Formats: sequence, structure tokens, C-alpha cells
Amino acid sequence: MNVSYINNCVLLVDKPAGYTSFDIVRSIRKVLKVKKCGHAGTLDKFASGLLIVCTGWATRLVPFFMGMDKRYIATLQLGVATDTHDSEGQIILKSNIQCTVEDIQSCIENYFTGKILQAPPDYSAIKINGKRSSDRVRKGESVAIAPRPVHIHEITVRNFDTACSKITLEIACSKGTYIRALARDLGLRLHTGAHVTALRRIAIGNFSVEDALTMEQVVELSHNNMKDMRGVYTPFTALDGFGILEVKRDSLLKIKHGTLPGRNDVVRETGTDIFRVVPEGTEHLVALAVKDENGYRCKRVFIEEFDKIDTMK
Repeated sequence: MNVSYINNCVLLVDKPAGYTSFDIVRSIRKVLKVKKCGHAGTLDKFASGLLIVCTGWATRLVPFFMGMDKRYIATLQLGVATDTHDSEGQIILKSNIQCTVEDIQSCIENYFTGKILQAPPDYSAIKINGKRSSDRVRKGESVAIAPRPVHIHEITVRNFDTACSKITLEIACSKGTYIRALARDLGLRLHTGAHVTALRRIAIGNFSVEDALTMEQVVELSHNNMKDMRGVYTPFTALDGFGILEVKRDSLLKIKHGTLPGRNDVVRETGTDIFRVVPEGTEHLVALAVKDENGYRCKRVFIEEFDKIDTMK
């Protein structure tokens, strides 16, 4: 099957554990022979699961995907804390486990549900004066990252293996939430210490890892012979949760040059919040817009797409 939009598309990829998110981006760039490629939200090297990868001008959609809620399956080892809050770090504490699943559920409900303040891990990609916090820590520098507001929508205890003191959680949370930090803080509250031993991202917004491509399928995609095209989206379909602002074709030129679309330019409006701007009768994304008391305002204009308008039916 020919994928005509592979240079400007959105891919769902199931990242295997043991690879960095940039490893996946670099591999896709090479395999699909695209010059521009980026991901929408880092997964730690030890973690697996859903990674959204954008190619070509679709990389400009990355901030919108990064703002979506996430869902994870995490396995935590109680009784052992590490400096990185995962299994790749150095052990800094060991303790006896004296808590039940009821204790854990109560702790989660009381301290880790709703809007909370969370201090990101010192071993993180957050930059302090232009340098990654993790790099500073590895050089022996002390860092201080201020707590940030995050929203934990739900945490479900899926399993508690008392024999080895491992607990498996399903976590629905806002952008910016660190599961390693959640493990650290839960361990502190339980007075046991804890770290993440396995982490899998299973959803971003409405996207599910069940619809993602394996890296082997990405290689097949480069040969244009995939029969199962799940996990590959045009920019328009990738933003399916956004509204639609269908505009007259003779209004496109002024949108291209930054003039705000007026009510007389609009043929159809559906949804609220952020709108996908498309020429009348098409699904050809040319801009993203919002609406306020003063009318419509473009947040992104995709200049690259306007040259294709004349060739559309």
C-alpha cells in the first residue's frame, strides 16, 4: 500500500524497553528516509509502550500531543529505593515491608489522587541553566527542582504480590507526571521505599498502544507494502478530538498570510476549544485555530500545505 503522506504524518509506535525515545526517532528517520522527525513525549529507556512520532511539518503538532493525558501500567518494588527511582539506579535504602494492600490503597486515595504537587526526579531531562538535571547529578552537582502541579486522575491497584513485595498499578494522569517520582513518593509515604521495575505507557489521549506499530512494522512501512495501516495517521485524522472549522476556498489566501478568518469565511463549525481549519469539502489541514469573544484566532498555520490546494478535488 502506498503511503503518500509518510513524510508528513503521525505514527503510533510501540517502543520496546532498552531503547531511548531518540533511538526510535533516529531509526524511523533512517528507515523512512524522512529529514524531519520528532516524538511527542519521552519514555525512559527502561520503559516500553506508546510513543507518538511525527514526520515532516507534522512535527509542529508535537506540543498538542504532549498536552494530552497519559495512562501507564507500572510495577513497583516496595522495600527498596534507588537514586533514579527505577531499577537502573543505585540502591540507597532497604527496609522491611509492613503494609497491606489496604494500606497502599488508602495512601493512594489520601495523597496521590487529584491535583498534587510533584517534584520531578533529579535524574531527569529537565534543564537547569541550559543543562540537563541528570547530567549535573552525574557530575556530582546538587540540584533543586521545584515541585510542579500535576493531576492524577486515577490509580488502580491491579496486583500486589506479597511474596516479593511488588505492586502493579494502572495510572491515568496529566502531562508532566513522572511515574518514577510517584513511586518515590509512595514509598516515602508508606515508610518502605519504592522504585519502578517495569513501566509501560498504554495510552496518550485517545490513542492506544494496541493500535501502535512495532519497529518491525515500521520497517515494512518503508517498503509501502503494509496491509494493516493502523498506527499511521494524516495530521487531520491524528487530531480527531479537535473541532473542525471548514472555510471557503477564497478565504485561504488571507489565512495563509496571517489574517484572522471572519464569520463570513466559515462554512461549517463543529466542536469547541481548538479547531482544525480545512478548505470547504476536504480534510486537508491548513491551520489550527481557537475562538474567543473577538472571533477566530490561528494558533498554527501550515504554510507548506497551501501549495497543494489547487490540486485538490
